[in-house]
Amino acid sequence: MRPICFLLSTLLLSASVGAQNAPQPESQNKKSQIVPLQLSIPVPPHAFRGNGKWHLSYEMYIANLSAASWTIHQISATSDSGANILTVNGQGLGNVISHFSGSHDKATAAEIAPGETVVAFLWIDLPLSATIPASLHHELAAVKQGSTSEFETEGPSISVVNHLTAIESPLRGKAWMAANGPSNVSVHRRSILVVDGTPHIAQRYAIDWVQIGPDNKTYKGDARDNHAYYCFGAEAHAIADGVVVEEKDGIPENVPNEKPVVPINFETVAGNHINLDLGGGIYAMFAHFQPGSLRVKVGDHVKAGQVLGLVGNTGNSSEPHLHFQLMDHNSPLGSEGLPYTMSYELIGTLGGSDQAPAIDRLSAPESHHDDMPMENQVVDFQP
Repeated sequence: MRPICFLLSTLLLSASVGAQNAPQPESQNKKSQIVPLQLSIPVPPHAFRGNGKWHLSYEMYIANLSAASWTIHQISATSDSGANILTVNGQGLGNVISHFSGSHDKATAAEIAPGETVVAFLWIDLPLSATIPASLHHELAAVKQGSTSEFETEGPSISVVNHLTAIESPLRGKAWMAANGPSNVSVHRRSILVVDGTPHIAQRYAIDWVQIGPDNKTYKGDARDNHAYYCFGAEAHAIADGVVVEEKDGIPENVPNEKPVVPINFETVAGNHINLDLGGGIYAMFAHFQPGSLRVKVGDHVKAGQVLGLVGNTGNSSEPHLHFQLMDHNSPLGSEGLPYTMSYELIGTLGGSDQAPAIDRLSAPESHHDDMPMENQVVDFQP
């Protein structure tokens, strides 16, 4: 069975989105028509590396400020040099646009009802040889209900963050899979929560680390026994020097793939966990530890590689795993996820089905030193 971390796996409604572009005077130029679609990009994209490419991952909120329905035809982005680097249209819109009501399928995802706000999960791939753009400019084409004329509106321009934090691996040993890791369809990447009136994706680059065995499953024996899981009890290590700014212990273990044993709220969602302040406004969270296994406490200064605790199955978790993320505030929910770089040996990518998982293995392990593992990639870490 594929592991799923229950941590923030449900989309919730964003209460408000800041205005980014005012209506333009009406004229014959379709780009100057009044289009009552409010566009905003609240969090700038970070450029990060993975799977042999550069990636930019960010969200555009689109609010229909009219009494008529509108249908989006195309979202496009150009770099500061004027090069078009993103065009989403046709069936592709159904893969990126989400309705908070959950009432639309991919075929109707581009339709925005009066007063509705939707989110477009945008993802740009660039070759490693490419120059990372300093900024992105956006345009949106849409059609009003009952009309055949397509209107275009200018979207926001946004700076691109081109800085990555280098970290050590949080685990040791072989055959670790990056479940729910970075991709544009990962449940982590699509998990929006509103905290204090602001939407956040704290898990934008989070990974649920599980270990797989010879049969490519995460356990051997009784699937309801935590001890049957290969990663259960593995040591989790500090990924950099830092200070412990949050720790939680005492939450009991869940039974795998059953309802969590404690009510899930802000206090229990991460289970037994440790947050580190790495400095410079960067924080690391290690979640779902075994109860009683934490080796550090708030205020401790830790060194990279120091053991923090043992992998468990506590809080909003479906089976033993280590949920790891970097974030810009000391909040598992009210923060923005940050990408990073690390070293690992890439073995392949897990595919197949839940009943018959299979690894698409590389002919030989690949050494990676400045990348992030992507969703379902299987890697070896140093012993």
